[in-house]
Amino acid sequence: MKLSQLRMAPEQSGAIITILVVAATNAWLLAGSERVGVTNFVAIMLCFALFSVGFWLVTQDKPFRHEQWARVALVGMEYALVLLLFSLSPITFNAILLVIWSAVLPYFMPFKRALLLSPLWSALPWLVFGWVWQSNSSLWINALLFWTFNLFALVMMESRKNAERQTQRAEEANRELRALQDLMQQASRKEERTRIARDIHDLVGHHLTGLSLHLQVASRTASPDQRPAIDQCLGIARLLLADVREAVSDMREFGQLNLLQALEALTEPLKNKIQVNIDCQTNINHLTLLQATNLLRCIQESLTNTMRHSRANEFAISIYSNANQLHIDIKDNGGSSSASLSVNNVVQGNGLKGIEERMSELNGTAAFSNSSTGFHTLLALPEAK
Repeated sequence: MKLSQLRMAPEQSGAIITILVVAATNAWLLAGSERVGVTNFVAIMLCFALFSVGFWLVTQDKPFRHEQWARVALVGMEYALVLLLFSLSPITFNAILLVIWSAVLPYFMPFKRALLLSPLWSALPWLVFGWVWQSNSSLWINALLFWTFNLFALVMMESRKNAERQTQRAEEANRELRALQDLMQQASRKEERTRIARDIHDLVGHHLTGLSLHLQVASRTASPDQRPAIDQCLGIARLLLADVREAVSDMREFGQLNLLQALEALTEPLKNKIQVNIDCQTNINHLTLLQATNLLRCIQESLTNTMRHSRANEFAISIYSNANQLHIDIKDNGGSSSASLSVNNVVQGNGLKGIEERMSELNGTAAFSNSSTGFHTLLALPEAK
């Protein structure tokens, strides 16, 4: 199970303030109470403190060493603290902590499963409370009421998570659109430059060549006093022809696609979220539109996977040539949450399969590996000769 990323700083502050208010109310109501001894009072305050710390750790965006199991263990610890608190304190509104706990649950299990299990984990603390404190029948009215609060917290956080997902997908689509638009504009300009260069070469170059030939004939048949002027015109025609050919070559050269420019358009909106380093050690302006588009989409998919499924803060793209092949080496520093994950133990979803299909279309290959240092993608395709 991959845990969704928790980005809830405002809600985190509000929840911790709520926990502290409930703890302070407990302290005020139970101080000097005959129903709760000093030992129990200290244990109650300790439960609130541990719950606050646990909630703060669970909702931190920074990764843990063992990311998945650490957060699951903290969530389990929080629920155990709620059960313990229900057995130590006779105050029913401590169930607010269970509402806060419920709000985090959609990030750790599918929503439908949490919804189906909600009666079970909502009723268990009240069963403990009733068994310890011998409460009257109104206990189950409170239990039912707080269960609806739990459901409300579940639904609201699931809606928030879906909104985050939709926003993230919209941002990804916008970044990809900008990068592809840049490539399409470059391709359009390249096509127009190529057409103009071809027209200049075929028309102006053809006429200048014809003019040079006629001037050569005229120079041979003209009288001696006319030859210097004709030879001067011939020299100018030849210079013009050389300039035209040089201009045509320049137009074709500068009309090539610039993949790096498209990559900058792709990564620029992410500069405040992740550090992207692009190191190009070879000339890639000779790429065709199909090659540039497929490589851009592969890099986009790798970047999307990093943003969605890891907590990396660095993303590196290295482009180089080796053995008549163009290599694109893509790495992030979002280490695997499983220390036992081997190089070949990569579960391929639709995204990675799509990368393989795009590289296959270019007669290239794609290789993936995952380790404690991060995810690694290596793309290779034959270079044009």
